[in-house]
This record gives sequence, C-alpha cells and structure tokens, in this order.
Amino acid sequence: MTQSTLQFVRDNIAATPFHQWLLPELTEVDEKAGSVTVRLKIRPEFCRLPGRPELHGAVVAAMVDISGHAAVCAKLLHSVATIDMRVDYLRMAAGTEIVAVATVVKLGRTIGLVDIRITDDQKRLCAVGRASYVTINM
Repeated sequence: MTQSTLQFVRDNIAATPFHQWLLPELTEVDEKAGSVTVRLKIRPEFCRLPGRPELHGAVVAAMVDISGHAAVCAKLLHSVATIDMRVDYLRMAAGTEIVAVATVVKLGRTIGLVDIRITDDQKRLCAVGRASYVTINM
C-alpha cells in the first residue's frame, strides 16, 4: 500500500526540527486545486510583545514558507528548497490560530511558484505571500 499524499507531506513537515518546535498542522491537501492548508495554534511565545496578542512577523513568514513548501512537496512527493519568498503583511495577526492556504501557480522542471494566503481565526486576511522553490529532487 502506498503512502497518501497527505501523510507524506505531514511527515515531511514534521521531520524539520524547527517545525517540531513551531508545530504547524497540515489539515488538507487538495490535489486537484494544487493547494494545501496548514494551521498553526497560537502560543504566547509567538507574540511580538509581552502581554500583547499580535504575532511576531517571523511566525507569519515561517507559515508562508512552510505552506508554500508543502504545496510543492504535495505535487512532487519529495522535499524542496526555497529560492525566494516575499510576504506582504496586511494586518496584525492575532487570535487562537492562523491558517495558511498555499496554491501552486506554476510547477516547472526546475522551479515552482506558489501563492499563499494567511488568515486569522476570524477568517480575516492578515498576509499574502509568494515563494519559489527548486523542484529538482536534490
């Protein structure tokens, strides 16, 4: 029996030591749409200032990269390396969780391009990202 795409990508995300601390959770792989959904429960250590609910921007950026990687990984069934990434922060992210939906825009022989949307627990758009990844199995 072959491993499901969802389980493969979950295992791939879980293998990274940083992710073992951050604890992102892959909740969906939509193979037809070329998208993945990754949740992150908010913990106090993710906040930008003590006693404030807003997330540090690096946590949001990490979710852009993790979910973008997962979207390409779900298509190729192997790990990929980030080439470039940008994040546009649209509002402060806060609440109990953030959700990243990453959709593959183009998957080429050597480079894959992904668009990512980050929303908070009120489904408000907090950030958008775009990232490119090496698609060659290294």
